[in-house]
Amino acid sequence: MSHQPRTRAASPVPITPPDVEGARLRKRSMIGAGLFLPASLLAGILVLTRENTARCLAYGRACDGTPGSFYLASLVIGLAALVTVQSTSRADVRRAAFWTQLGAEGVFLLFLLTAFS
Repeated sequence: MSHQPRTRAASPVPITPPDVEGARLRKRSMIGAGLFLPASLLAGILVLTRENTARCLAYGRACDGTPGSFYLASLVIGLAALVTVQSTSRADVRRAAFWTQLGAEGVFLLFLLTAFS
């Protein structure tokens, strides 16, 4: 019997530490997406309380606003970034997509708040 320690065979699968930052970004991304709807509703209510909005709805005057394609573009960009954050395994891409998602949501809310102004 030998007193030398036994060596283990190398694992064919590399052992990687858990992706803590990735899980955190995925969770924050979903929280941001979840808070986006209430924020949009609140912004819409604030827009409806302005005088220009009432004038536009009642008399058809002062109805200048941001074209709908800008709203749609910011929503599409935000949704694509959300899907990227949730699905990618690359940390740098996930981080960039997370900030893009938050930025696109912010731009949409800004467009909404400046409607009828």
